[in-house]
Amino acid sequence: MRYVFYDFETGGLSDAFDSIIQAAAILTDQDFNIIDSFDMRGRMKKEYPVPHPKALLINGTSVDLLKNHENSNFALISKMQQKFLSWGETTYIGYNSIGFDERFLRQSLYQNALPPYLTNTNGNKRADALKIIHSAAAVAPNSFVRPLNDDNGKITFKLDRFAPANGIDHSNAHDALSDVEATIGVCKLVKERCPDVWAAAMQTTSKQDVYKFINEDRIFCASRYFRGKEYTNGLAYLAVDPTYQNHVYCFDLKTDPDLIFDLDRSDLKKLFKGKKKCFQLVKANEQPILLDEKYLMQSEEFSNDDLKILQERMLKIRNNKEFIEKFTNLLIDMSEEKTFADDQTEKTVEQRIFDGFPDNKDNYLMQDFHAAEWEKRYDIALKIMDSRIQEFAKRVIYNENPDFLPKNELLKRDQEVATKILTMDKVPWNTIPEAMKEIDDLRESENSFSMDVLQEIDEYVQELEEYHNSKLKI
Repeated sequence: MRYVFYDFETGGLSDAFDSIIQAAAILTDQDFNIIDSFDMRGRMKKEYPVPHPKALLINGTSVDLLKNHENSNFALISKMQQKFLSWGETTYIGYNSIGFDERFLRQSLYQNALPPYLTNTNGNKRADALKIIHSAAAVAPNSFVRPLNDDNGKITFKLDRFAPANGIDHSNAHDALSDVEATIGVCKLVKERCPDVWAAAMQTTSKQDVYKFINEDRIFCASRYFRGKEYTNGLAYLAVDPTYQNHVYCFDLKTDPDLIFDLDRSDLKKLFKGKKKCFQLVKANEQPILLDEKYLMQSEEFSNDDLKILQERMLKIRNNKEFIEKFTNLLIDMSEEKTFADDQTEKTVEQRIFDGFPDNKDNYLMQDFHAAEWEKRYDIALKIMDSRIQEFAKRVIYNENPDFLPKNELLKRDQEVATKILTMDKVPWNTIPEAMKEIDDLRESENSFSMDVLQEIDEYVQELEEYHNSKLKI
């Protein structure tokens, strides 16, 4: 087994609209010995060129890089993808990567007309070091220093606090390569001090692994932290949601199953949330960490429970096939209700990443597009039938070699970008008015940011405003 530890620094927090501006990764063997690495930077997407000033202040990205780096955003993403592919079949691990970096990776590939599901296809798997350390610190609290958040006094697992508190060098926090190195250090600690947790974490790094692992007559311990508080659940597997295979439901063994078997559907629906919740959602594609029952009985929440009673409850749930069928049908009904109630607001092309897959013909055309000379790419893009992929193929040309677009289309795209980022409306991407407001707020805040750097960012945003205003006057 080989691991890829990776991290991104971005121009903001929106995976759909902000850009990766630094990507770093280290390939290791299963003992964390380094095999290869990279550290790459690049500019922002031309369609959404306005950075969030606070993001730049935190990750230390210079205005000069945003303006002058040799890599366009397409070049950065393309080089990164090729490097990842060259490393072959691996397990991808980041720190809060499933909640953040993974989303940026998928969107960045998708928006460059590249296959987006790199980390969980072709034999690849994925894990999240933050989830792993949550579980390890919950079941073995004395194995780690758990620092406190200065603002609220609660336990924090932020990498820039947790790593140095546990003797891991992280003097250059929020640099992608430094964050990768600190993530490796955290994973080493877990494997050394809580080998059972590490082993369990590696058993559920793909949804196929989860299906294979969870469908047994046994009790699972699931521990996590949320807003600084530890939560531990004793679970028994119930069913996979037939309408969405990534969702697996388990029964919480704090509840006596005899109390719910005869409930009607309306009453069962009430048990999916709130204080009486007994149906726990496990996301099979997000590396759920499911530990042995012995860790459950060591937890504070279950220290006074009788394991024999919990085992009896688990078997009652597992053996009641009639209830499992009723529960599965309920999931189908709830999915239909949710589909009917979903917001029908039209989504942008960036937000349509999960609206199906391109067909085989379009997949071949995407490969041809990226292999072709630039003067041939626009004609190939026009042949792609999936409107999303055709649009992103044209954006690749716009970002990397705009002179190969028809002049009227280039002008149209320039003006569309200008209109988007100059608007005073509330929109999901960052605009120049919003960036200016953020700069003013940062100047008045008590944070110790460099005012000189903030001034550089301010001048850059003003340059963007002047440039894009000029596009609207053509």
